[in-house]
Amino acid sequence: MISRKVTMLGLALLVVGAAMTAAAPVLASPEFKVRGRMHLDTALWDEDSVPLNDSSFFRRVRIGLTGKIDDHWSGTIEYDFAENVTAANEVVLRRSLGGGTLKIGHFKVPKGLNELTSSNNMTFIERASNNNSFSDSRRIGLGYDWASGDVLVQTMLFTRAIGSSQGGEAPMGVAGRLVWAPKVGDGRLHLGASVAFEDRNDETTVRYRDRPEARPGGGVRLIDTGSIGDVDDTFKFGLELAYQAGPFSVEAEYLGVDVNRSAGAEPTFSGYHVQASYVLTGESRGYRGGAFRGITPATPRGAWEVGARFSSVDLIDAGFTGGEQENFTLGLNYYAGANVR
Repeated sequence: MISRKVTMLGLALLVVGAAMTAAAPVLASPEFKVRGRMHLDTALWDEDSVPLNDSSFFRRVRIGLTGKIDDHWSGTIEYDFAENVTAANEVVLRRSLGGGTLKIGHFKVPKGLNELTSSNNMTFIERASNNNSFSDSRRIGLGYDWASGDVLVQTMLFTRAIGSSQGGEAPMGVAGRLVWAPKVGDGRLHLGASVAFEDRNDETTVRYRDRPEARPGGGVRLIDTGSIGDVDDTFKFGLELAYQAGPFSVEAEYLGVDVNRSAGAEPTFSGYHVQASYVLTGESRGYRGGAFRGITPATPRGAWEVGARFSSVDLIDAGFTGGEQENFTLGLNYYAGANVR
């Protein structure tokens, strides 16, 4: 099954490439490159009351194309094939417009620093628990990003995700993110706020849950609200704070959701995380587009980074007892090169 899906994607990419080549006389030199990633995770558990199996897990196995279509348009198409599950990631067209960037397709809702940081650039292999619990991730929609100086504004009109249910009227939402990221001394300060309102339409059930910031061993979820019905709409909100100077960086984020229902109690769930990292070999992270970049070793010997994170999520409110979860993570990263960790 997986080989057939890989072959079908390969054929699709070849067709796209052939179409671009055939159109070359009327386009301004299309330029594409292959992109992808492979993230392998192995966990050995010393569990207490909940069974968590020792296991290895391909967290992400992605392949795609990204590049320039003509003088105005660029695009990305990328799919994930991890563990025999084929899922769309970035499927998006971009165009420069009015000093900003117009985006059409399937991409991330602009909400949260941790969510909008690429999985290739994060300090840890998993995002923080509060992000996993309340993120909208990628949705089909129309977005616009505009930046001037230290200010970034991101907006998006969005609906369902690729592969989600198409029964009845799909949810419709709007999201916005505002970032101010001035340079302070030798470092950079990042302040951000985001909101997302979603009318659930015919999909009146929501559910919030999370794993213990690890996927191997069956992906057991320790906190779970269960299905919450009769939901008219949700309102999600977030605050971001980060600072980076030389090899040191710190990040804190608060996320929450108000669940508005046509009948019954209306809960508010929330969570936060705080993390810090230090690159022992002296390299520093870059910054672009409202998110921090990864580590590129300065020498062939590679780079070493230590990191720590604390996260907390509360899914207990208004009679709903989804539980509380706290995670404390210590990490040591070795970067063998710019693209190998």
